[in-house]
Amino acid sequence: MAATLLGPPAQARHLAEGYRRCAELTRRHGTTYFWGAAILPAEQRRHVHAVYALCRLADDIVDAQDACAEDHVEATTAALQAFRDAFTTAVADHGSDDPVMAAVAHTVRETGIDPECFDRFFGAMAQDLHTCAYDTYDDLLGYMEGSAAVIGEMMLPVLRPTSPAAREPARALGLAFQLTNFLRDVDEDLDRGRVYLPQEDLERFSADPAARRVDDAWRDLMRFQLERNRELYREADAGLPHLPGPSERCVRTARVLYSGILDRIEAADYDVFSSRARVPTWRKAATAARELGTRTPADRRTPPGQARTAAPAAPGTGSGAEGMAGGRIPLALRPMPRRDELTPSWRDAKPARIRAALDVAMSRDPGGWYVVGASRDLGARRSVVRTVGGSEVVLWRTSDGGVAAGPGSCPHLGALLDDCEVMSDRLYCKWHGLALDAGGAPGWEPYAAHDDGVLLWVRIPTLGEVTADAPTITARPPLARSVAAVVEVPGTCEPRDVVANRLDPWHGSWFHPYAFSHLTVDEAATTDEVLTVDVTFRVSRTYGVPVRAEFACPDARTIVMTIVEGEGAGSVVETHATPLGLGPDGHPRTMMVEATIAHSERTGFAVARHLQGLVRPAMARTAKRLWVDDMIYAERSYLLRARGESYGV
Repeated sequence: MAATLLGPPAQARHLAEGYRRCAELTRRHGTTYFWGAAILPAEQRRHVHAVYALCRLADDIVDAQDACAEDHVEATTAALQAFRDAFTTAVADHGSDDPVMAAVAHTVRETGIDPECFDRFFGAMAQDLHTCAYDTYDDLLGYMEGSAAVIGEMMLPVLRPTSPAAREPARALGLAFQLTNFLRDVDEDLDRGRVYLPQEDLERFSADPAARRVDDAWRDLMRFQLERNRELYREADAGLPHLPGPSERCVRTARVLYSGILDRIEAADYDVFSSRARVPTWRKAATAARELGTRTPADRRTPPGQARTAAPAAPGTGSGAEGMAGGRIPLALRPMPRRDELTPSWRDAKPARIRAALDVAMSRDPGGWYVVGASRDLGARRSVVRTVGGSEVVLWRTSDGGVAAGPGSCPHLGALLDDCEVMSDRLYCKWHGLALDAGGAPGWEPYAAHDDGVLLWVRIPTLGEVTADAPTITARPPLARSVAAVVEVPGTCEPRDVVANRLDPWHGSWFHPYAFSHLTVDEAATTDEVLTVDVTFRVSRTYGVPVRAEFACPDARTIVMTIVEGEGAGSVVETHATPLGLGPDGHPRTMMVEATIAHSERTGFAVARHLQGLVRPAMARTAKRLWVDDMIYAERSYLLRARGESYGV
């Protein structure tokens, strides 16, 4: 039955399902648009999703494998025309049997998008089937008129600009987004038989994309194209003052994220062949959350009586919060220095001072407590086994949500107690069903265990340590209003090497310039017990978030970084080092377990909490990337010590 013949309740459900599918399409394939639209009120947000879905589905037709092959062009052309006809009919009939098309048609009618925009758009899609290269930039702009500039025009009725002056910047932003796509996707487009970079530019720089080789000619070409692209973004920025507050934040989020792809291309030395430049999901979520919490000039122009979004002041105003626009906006203009402009940090990273701080850390008794993983790793029905100091430890949950633990071998015949059933607080061995509980059994003494809401701990009698009733846990932000992620990275080293790595913050801005910059140690506030730094966390090559942080070691196997001023004050990164025992080569193995507990009082941080299922894996990937480098550092420190070579640490 046609959707237009459905009763009002069924029609509403049909339309809601269409918008849901449009949102899912946007989330899966257009994450920048998805995170930008997350800032908008629900009514406008669904219209963004619908416009994106229409464009994406049409693009998928012309970008399908072999779509432009000589023996497929006719069929692809027919498929594109059928899709266009379905769209035109849906708009004319006020509905469609296809929920997605029904939603798209509803958006076109509700927002008043000019139908002529779609004529230009579908014309460009058809051009993709016959034109594989462009002689000049003007020729390329002719194609982009219908494939990109017009998208900016489609979005204007959705974003509800306050002035006609927003039209040309909107078109420039559409062009900027697509040119970024062309630069990022050179490799993929070659596979489709297309080259969007103008032939006149390739000849001017003697560059050959078909060679898929990064040489000086290719770098020169890409520098030129990136500057051309950034000029379009600058033209687009002129439209921001002509948008209402939520729309301005939405567009600015998308603009920051998309232009960040150019930064990634630069950071990869213009290599767009071996991997695809992308902005990680956590950064997209964080940018959306940050924008949601800021107040724009449009907000300040909001007439009395109208709702508007205000942002609370930043938690800190010290040097770590420098450049935060009076505490309202956490981003600061902090261009990332070029590699040849970076100041080497070796003079400040004095071995003696790192050693002094390490000696203090090593003197602090952990009380026999070891971190053995994330709280989320332990379910209600099965056990898990971890290794501490060469011994297996089994953990399982009790009915009150607590944790029981003990030796990892069954006292009957030594079966490994991993992934065993848990029923009525008892653990049942896989081999013969021997039941064990927290009270222990002959030959099987239980261990004390603790779940702090983020990490799992177990207490094992340890030579030289005085048994403590509970692990030492430093101050954390309220977990109910935070997002936590845990990552584990093993290494051939000892726990002290992991801690020593974190007691050397000076390596961060040189070894990890993509993540940190502008790092200075506040000598007046630093002691052997607490290291205080001002540092900028990179958002892009141009912008960063400056904060002040303190590093301290509550025990010999833990170091904690706490943000004390700036965006996210109170957030912590806890780095724990658990000895696993000796490996087959006789060298010690250590598991680095790092918990990032992020918190902000900004209104927009609610977005990150609401979407933490997406944010948490992205946070973990970022932390793991840093530890791939840092574990090399820790392993090298151990190796030198094992060889009897001393460098002061």
